[in-house]
Amino acid sequence: MKRLVTISILMIGFALTGCKEKPVPAQEILRPVKTMQVGEGASGRQWVFSGTAEDALQSDLSFRVGGKIISFPGDQIGRKFRSGEIIARLDPEDYELEVRQSESNLEQIRANYVRAKADVKRISELYKRKVVSKSELDKADADFKSYQAQLNASAKKLDIARKRLRYTVLKAPFNGWVGAVAVNVHQNVQSGQKVVGFNAGKQMKMSISLPDTLISTVNEGEKVQVTFDALPGKTMQGVIMEVGIGTNEGASFPVKVYLDNSDQLIRSGMSGNVRFASRSGRPKVFVVPSAIVGNPDGTKHVWVVENGSIVKRRNVEVGPISVKGVLIKNGLKSGDVVVTRGVHSLRDGLKVRNIGGLS
Repeated sequence: MKRLVTISILMIGFALTGCKEKPVPAQEILRPVKTMQVGEGASGRQWVFSGTAEDALQSDLSFRVGGKIISFPGDQIGRKFRSGEIIARLDPEDYELEVRQSESNLEQIRANYVRAKADVKRISELYKRKVVSKSELDKADADFKSYQAQLNASAKKLDIARKRLRYTVLKAPFNGWVGAVAVNVHQNVQSGQKVVGFNAGKQMKMSISLPDTLISTVNEGEKVQVTFDALPGKTMQGVIMEVGIGTNEGASFPVKVYLDNSDQLIRSGMSGNVRFASRSGRPKVFVVPSAIVGNPDGTKHVWVVENGSIVKRRNVEVGPISVKGVLIKNGLKSGDVVVTRGVHSLRDGLKVRNIGGLS
Protein backbone atom coordinates (compact mmCIF):
# COMPACT_ATOMS: atom_id res chain seq x y z
CA MET A 1 0.00 0.00 0.00
CA LYS A 2 2.82 2.38 0.88
CA ARG A 3 4.43 1.57 -2.43
CA LEU A 4 1.26 2.61 -4.31
CA VAL A 5 1.05 5.94 -2.44
CA THR A 6 4.67 6.73 -3.26
CA ILE A 7 4.17 6.03 -6.94
CA SER A 8 1.05 8.26 -6.99
CA ILE A 9 2.93 11.17 -5.40
CA LEU A 10 5.75 10.91 -7.93
CA MET A 11 3.30 10.87 -10.85
CA ILE A 12 1.53 13.99 -9.55
CA GLY A 13 4.92 15.80 -9.18
CA PHE A 14 5.90 14.98 -12.73
CA ALA A 15 2.55 16.28 -13.97
CA LEU A 16 2.90 19.50 -12.09
CA THR A 17 6.43 20.00 -13.38
CA GLY A 18 5.33 19.57 -17.02
CA CYS A 19 2.61 22.24 -16.69
CA LYS A 20 5.08 25.07 -15.84
CA GLU A 21 5.94 27.50 -18.78
CA LYS A 22 9.17 29.40 -19.27
CA PRO A 23 8.96 33.16 -18.28
CA VAL A 24 8.45 35.62 -21.22
CA PRO A 25 10.54 38.83 -21.00
CA ALA A 26 8.52 42.08 -21.01
CA GLN A 27 8.52 43.76 -24.48
CA GLU A 28 9.91 47.36 -24.55
CA ILE A 29 7.33 49.92 -25.66
CA LEU A 30 8.62 52.57 -28.12
CA ARG A 31 6.88 55.91 -27.80
CA PRO A 32 5.45 57.06 -31.19
CA VAL A 33 6.52 60.52 -32.42
CA LYS A 34 6.44 62.59 -35.58
CA THR A 35 9.63 64.12 -36.89
CA MET A 36 11.08 66.38 -39.54
CA GLN A 37 14.56 66.61 -41.04
CA VAL A 38 16.08 70.06 -40.83
CA GLY A 39 17.21 71.59 -44.12
CA GLU A 40 19.06 74.77 -45.02
CA GLY A 41 17.25 77.91 -46.08
CA ALA A 42 17.93 78.89 -49.69
CA SER A 43 19.31 82.25 -48.66
CA GLY A 44 22.09 80.48 -46.81
CA ARG A 45 23.38 78.72 -49.91
CA GLN A 46 23.35 81.11 -52.81
CA TRP A 47 22.91 84.82 -53.43
CA VAL A 48 21.17 86.19 -56.48
CA PHE A 49 21.06 89.90 -57.34
CA SER A 50 19.58 91.56 -60.39
CA GLY A 51 21.22 94.22 -62.54
CA THR A 52 21.34 95.76 -65.99
CA ALA A 53 24.21 95.36 -68.42
CA GLU A 54 26.03 98.36 -69.81
CA ASP A 55 29.20 98.88 -71.79
CA ALA A 56 32.28 99.05 -69.63
CA LEU A 57 33.75 101.44 -72.21
CA GLN A 58 31.00 103.88 -73.17
CA SER A 59 31.50 107.49 -74.23
CA ASP A 60 29.22 110.42 -74.97
CA LEU A 61 30.77 111.94 -78.08
CA SER A 62 30.48 115.66 -78.79
CA PHE A 63 32.06 118.35 -80.94
CA ARG A 64 34.71 120.56 -79.39
CA VAL A 65 33.27 123.52 -81.31
CA GLY A 66 29.74 124.64 -82.09
CA GLY A 67 28.02 124.79 -85.44
CA LYS A 68 25.47 123.25 -87.79
CA ILE A 69 25.59 119.52 -88.56
CA ILE A 70 25.72 119.05 -92.33
CA SER A 71 26.62 115.34 -92.44
CA PHE A 72 25.62 112.68 -89.94
CA PRO A 73 26.55 109.06 -90.84
CA GLY A 74 26.15 108.05 -87.18
CA ASP A 75 22.48 108.91 -86.86
CA GLN A 76 21.47 105.22 -86.75
CA ILE A 77 21.54 103.29 -83.48
CA GLY A 78 23.57 100.12 -83.83
CA ARG A 79 25.69 101.33 -86.75
CA LYS A 80 29.29 100.19 -86.38
CA PHE A 81 32.36 102.37 -86.90
CA ARG A 82 36.04 101.63 -86.90
CA SER A 83 38.47 103.84 -85.04
CA GLY A 84 38.98 107.09 -86.99
CA GLU A 85 35.88 106.80 -89.18
CA ILE A 86 33.69 109.92 -89.44
CA ILE A 87 30.50 109.95 -87.37
CA ALA A 88 29.37 113.55 -88.05
CA ARG A 89 30.53 116.83 -89.65
CA LEU A 90 29.81 120.48 -88.92
CA ASP A 91 29.59 123.24 -91.51
CA PRO A 92 33.29 124.25 -91.76
CA GLU A 93 32.78 127.57 -93.63
CA ASP A 94 33.23 129.89 -90.63
CA TYR A 95 36.24 127.98 -89.41
CA GLU A 96 37.85 127.93 -92.85
CA LEU A 97 37.42 131.73 -92.98
CA GLU A 98 39.06 131.99 -89.56
CA VAL A 99 42.03 129.98 -90.82
CA ARG A 100 42.42 132.18 -93.90
CA GLN A 101 42.31 135.35 -91.80
CA SER A 102 44.90 133.95 -89.41
CA GLU A 103 47.14 133.00 -92.31
CA SER A 104 46.82 136.50 -93.77
CA ASN A 105 47.64 138.16 -90.45
CA LEU A 106 50.62 135.88 -90.02
CA GLU A 107 52.04 136.79 -93.43
CA GLN A 108 51.63 140.51 -92.75
CA ILE A 109 53.33 140.28 -89.39
CA ARG A 110 56.07 138.09 -90.83
CA ALA A 111 56.81 140.78 -93.44
CA ASN A 112 57.07 143.44 -90.73
CA TYR A 113 59.29 141.12 -88.72
CA VAL A 114 61.66 140.57 -91.64
CA ARG A 115 61.85 144.32 -92.29
CA ALA A 116 62.47 145.10 -88.60
CA LYS A 117 65.19 142.48 -88.47
CA ALA A 118 66.91 144.05 -91.48
CA ASP A 119 66.58 147.54 -89.91
CA VAL A 120 68.32 146.39 -86.76
CA LYS A 121 71.20 144.98 -88.76
CA ARG A 122 71.52 148.13 -90.90
CA ILE A 123 71.28 150.60 -88.03
CA SER A 124 73.78 148.59 -86.01
CA GLU A 125 76.35 149.05 -88.77
CA LEU A 126 75.62 152.77 -88.92
CA TYR A 127 75.92 153.07 -85.16
CA LYS A 128 79.32 151.39 -85.24
CA ARG A 129 80.46 154.05 -87.72
CA LYS A 130 78.89 156.72 -85.48
CA VAL A 131 76.46 157.77 -88.19
CA VAL A 132 73.29 157.30 -86.06
CA SER A 133 72.66 157.76 -82.37
CA LYS A 134 72.16 155.10 -79.73
CA SER A 135 68.49 156.04 -79.39
CA GLU A 136 67.82 155.17 -83.04
CA LEU A 137 69.45 151.77 -82.56
CA ASP A 138 67.37 151.13 -79.43
CA LYS A 139 64.17 152.05 -81.28
CA ALA A 140 64.97 149.68 -84.15
CA ASP A 141 65.75 146.90 -81.73
CA ALA A 142 62.47 147.49 -79.82
CA ASP A 143 60.47 147.40 -83.07
CA PHE A 144 62.13 144.12 -84.03
CA LYS A 145 61.31 142.46 -80.68
CA SER A 146 57.71 143.69 -80.91
CA TYR A 147 57.24 142.16 -84.36
CA GLN A 148 58.92 138.97 -83.17
CA ALA A 149 56.39 138.64 -80.32
CA GLN A 150 53.51 139.41 -82.71
CA LEU A 151 54.81 136.74 -85.09
CA ASN A 152 54.83 134.09 -82.36
CA ALA A 153 51.33 135.05 -81.20
CA SER A 154 50.00 135.06 -84.76
CA ALA A 155 51.47 131.60 -85.39
CA LYS A 156 49.70 130.27 -82.30
CA LYS A 157 46.41 131.81 -83.41
CA LEU A 158 46.77 130.12 -86.78
CA ASP A 159 47.46 126.81 -85.07
CA ILE A 160 44.32 127.22 -82.94
CA ALA A 161 42.23 128.14 -86.00
CA ARG A 162 43.40 125.03 -87.82
CA LYS A 163 42.56 122.87 -84.82
CA ARG A 164 39.10 124.38 -84.60
CA LEU A 165 38.62 123.52 -88.26
CA ARG A 166 39.63 119.91 -87.57
CA TYR A 167 37.21 119.82 -84.65
CA THR A 168 34.30 120.21 -87.09
CA VAL A 169 34.77 116.50 -87.87
CA LEU A 170 33.66 114.00 -85.20
CA LYS A 171 35.47 110.65 -85.48
CA ALA A 172 35.10 107.32 -83.70
CA PRO A 173 37.66 107.12 -80.87
CA PHE A 174 37.71 103.29 -80.98
CA ASN A 175 36.00 100.39 -82.71
CA GLY A 176 32.38 100.22 -81.63
CA TRP A 177 28.83 101.15 -82.46
CA VAL A 178 26.33 103.91 -81.83
CA GLY A 179 24.25 103.20 -78.75
CA ALA A 180 22.27 106.45 -78.59
CA VAL A 181 21.59 109.46 -80.85
CA ALA A 182 20.97 112.84 -79.22
CA VAL A 183 20.76 115.26 -82.19
CA ASN A 184 19.68 115.40 -85.84
CA VAL A 185 21.30 116.44 -89.08
CA HIS A 186 21.05 120.20 -89.88
CA GLN A 187 20.72 120.91 -86.16
CA ASN A 188 22.85 123.59 -84.51
CA VAL A 189 24.86 122.16 -81.60
CA GLN A 190 27.02 123.74 -78.94
CA SER A 191 30.53 122.80 -77.94
CA GLY A 192 30.36 119.80 -75.59
CA GLN A 193 26.73 118.96 -76.42
CA LYS A 194 26.15 115.20 -76.67
CA VAL A 195 25.83 114.00 -80.25
CA VAL A 196 25.91 110.20 -79.86
CA GLY A 197 26.57 107.61 -77.18
CA PHE A 198 29.33 105.35 -78.48
CA ASN A 199 29.88 101.82 -77.13
CA ALA A 200 32.92 99.57 -77.41
CA GLY A 201 31.00 96.38 -76.64
CA LYS A 202 34.00 94.10 -76.01
CA GLN A 203 33.56 94.27 -72.26
CA MET A 204 30.33 94.74 -70.36
CA LYS A 205 29.61 95.54 -66.74
CA MET A 206 26.68 95.11 -64.38
CA SER A 207 26.07 97.25 -61.32
CA ILE A 208 24.39 95.52 -58.37
CA SER A 209 23.79 96.49 -54.73
CA LEU A 210 24.60 94.27 -51.73
CA PRO A 211 23.37 94.76 -48.14
CA ASP A 212 25.83 95.47 -45.35
CA THR A 213 25.39 91.96 -43.91
CA LEU A 214 26.90 90.40 -47.04
CA ILE A 215 29.37 92.94 -48.42
CA SER A 216 32.20 91.85 -46.07
CA THR A 217 32.43 88.41 -47.73
CA VAL A 218 32.76 89.76 -51.29
CA ASN A 219 36.22 90.39 -52.73
CA GLU A 220 37.58 91.89 -55.92
CA GLY A 221 38.54 89.21 -58.42
CA GLU A 222 35.86 86.78 -57.22
CA LYS A 223 34.13 84.88 -60.03
CA VAL A 224 30.34 84.86 -60.31
CA GLN A 225 27.75 83.42 -62.67
CA VAL A 226 25.61 85.76 -64.76
CA THR A 227 22.45 84.93 -66.68
CA PHE A 228 20.29 87.16 -68.87
CA ASP A 229 16.57 86.99 -69.55
CA ALA A 230 17.24 87.58 -73.25
CA LEU A 231 19.72 84.65 -73.41
CA PRO A 232 17.83 81.67 -71.90
CA GLY A 233 19.91 78.64 -71.04
CA LYS A 234 23.23 80.49 -71.31
CA THR A 235 25.35 81.10 -68.21
CA MET A 236 28.31 83.48 -68.40
CA GLN A 237 31.19 83.98 -66.03
CA GLY A 238 31.78 87.39 -64.57
CA VAL A 239 34.45 88.85 -62.33
CA ILE A 240 33.94 91.32 -59.48
CA MET A 241 36.16 94.29 -60.31
CA GLU A 242 34.85 97.00 -57.99
CA VAL A 243 33.50 96.73 -54.43
CA GLY A 244 32.10 99.91 -52.91
CA ILE A 245 33.44 101.09 -49.57
CA GLY A 246 30.49 103.40 -48.94
CA THR A 247 26.74 102.99 -49.14
CA ASN A 248 24.61 104.47 -51.89
CA GLU A 249 21.16 106.04 -51.60
CA GLY A 250 19.52 102.70 -50.78
CA ALA A 251 21.79 102.05 -47.77
CA SER A 252 23.49 99.23 -49.69
CA PHE A 253 26.96 98.84 -51.16
CA PRO A 254 27.57 99.12 -54.93
CA VAL A 255 29.40 96.25 -56.63
CA LYS A 256 30.43 96.11 -60.31
CA VAL A 257 30.74 92.85 -62.21
CA TYR A 258 32.65 92.78 -65.51
CA LEU A 259 31.92 90.34 -68.35
CA ASP A 260 33.80 89.42 -71.49
CA ASN A 261 31.62 90.21 -74.53
CA SER A 262 33.96 89.24 -77.36
CA ASP A 263 31.13 87.34 -79.08
CA GLN A 264 28.90 90.45 -78.69
CA LEU A 265 25.89 88.51 -77.39
CA ILE A 266 25.27 90.99 -74.58
CA ARG A 267 23.71 94.33 -75.41
CA SER A 268 23.59 97.41 -73.26
CA GLY A 269 20.31 97.53 -71.33
CA MET A 270 19.81 93.75 -70.98
CA SER A 271 18.53 92.71 -67.56
CA GLY A 272 20.01 89.71 -65.80
CA ASN A 273 20.98 88.08 -62.52
CA VAL A 274 24.34 87.74 -60.79
CA ARG A 275 24.70 84.52 -58.79
CA PHE A 276 27.29 84.16 -56.04
CA ALA A 277 28.66 80.79 -54.97
CA SER A 278 27.90 79.28 -51.56
CA ARG A 279 29.27 81.43 -48.79
CA SER A 280 31.33 80.33 -45.81
CA GLY A 281 28.87 81.85 -43.37
CA ARG A 282 26.47 79.78 -41.29
CA PRO A 283 23.41 78.59 -43.29
CA LYS A 284 19.92 79.27 -42.00
CA VAL A 285 17.76 76.42 -40.68
CA PHE A 286 14.08 76.46 -39.79
CA VAL A 287 11.74 74.20 -37.80
CA VAL A 288 7.99 74.14 -37.27
CA PRO A 289 6.82 75.96 -34.11
CA SER A 290 5.50 72.74 -32.51
CA ALA A 291 9.05 71.32 -32.30
CA ILE A 292 10.19 73.98 -29.82
CA VAL A 293 9.78 73.43 -26.08
CA GLY A 294 9.93 76.35 -23.64
CA ASN A 295 11.82 76.01 -20.35
CA PRO A 296 10.96 77.72 -17.02
CA ASP A 297 14.12 79.83 -17.20
CA GLY A 298 13.11 81.27 -20.56
CA THR A 299 15.42 79.09 -22.69
CA LYS A 300 14.14 76.76 -25.37
CA HIS A 301 15.05 73.30 -26.58
CA VAL A 302 14.11 70.69 -29.14
CA TRP A 303 14.34 66.89 -29.17
CA VAL A 304 16.73 65.44 -31.74
CA VAL A 305 16.52 61.79 -32.77
CA GLU A 306 19.96 60.16 -32.83
CA ASN A 307 20.98 56.67 -33.96
CA GLY A 308 17.57 56.23 -35.53
CA SER A 309 15.51 55.94 -32.32
CA ILE A 310 17.06 57.67 -29.29
CA VAL A 311 16.04 61.24 -28.45
CA LYS A 312 18.45 63.82 -27.06
CA ARG A 313 17.65 67.24 -25.70
CA ARG A 314 19.25 70.08 -27.67
CA ASN A 315 19.16 73.67 -26.43
CA VAL A 316 18.53 76.15 -29.24
CA GLU A 317 18.51 79.89 -29.86
CA VAL A 318 15.48 80.90 -31.85
CA GLY A 319 14.94 83.83 -34.20
CA PRO A 320 11.92 85.33 -35.91
CA ILE A 321 9.06 83.37 -37.43
CA SER A 322 8.65 83.41 -41.22
CA VAL A 323 6.71 81.44 -43.82
CA LYS A 324 9.50 78.83 -43.64
CA GLY A 325 9.02 78.33 -39.89
CA VAL A 326 10.97 79.43 -36.83
CA LEU A 327 14.57 80.45 -37.56
CA ILE A 328 17.09 78.52 -35.42
CA LYS A 329 20.14 80.71 -34.87
CA ASN A 330 22.16 78.16 -32.89
CA GLY A 331 21.81 74.54 -31.80
CA LEU A 332 20.84 72.74 -35.02
CA LYS A 333 22.51 71.90 -38.30
CA SER A 334 21.28 70.70 -41.64
CA GLY A 335 20.34 67.01 -41.54
CA ASP A 336 19.25 66.84 -37.89
CA VAL A 337 15.99 64.94 -37.28
CA VAL A 338 13.75 66.90 -34.90
CA VAL A 339 10.62 65.66 -33.10
CA THR A 340 7.58 67.75 -34.05
CA ARG A 341 4.78 65.91 -32.17
CA GLY A 342 4.85 64.41 -28.68
CA VAL A 343 7.66 66.66 -27.46
CA HIS A 344 6.26 67.20 -23.94
CA SER A 345 6.46 63.53 -22.86
CA LEU A 346 10.08 62.84 -23.81
CA ARG A 347 13.26 62.50 -21.79
CA ASP A 348 16.93 62.10 -22.63
CA GLY A 349 17.80 58.64 -23.88
CA LEU A 350 14.20 57.55 -24.48
CA LYS A 351 13.67 55.32 -27.46
CA VAL A 352 10.99 56.44 -29.90
CA ARG A 353 9.23 55.15 -32.99
CA ASN A 354 8.81 57.50 -35.93
CA ILE A 355 5.27 57.34 -37.31
CA GLY A 356 5.84 59.87 -40.09
CA GLY A 357 6.31 63.56 -40.45
CA LEU A 358 7.88 66.26 -42.59
CA SER A 359 10.93 65.59 -44.73
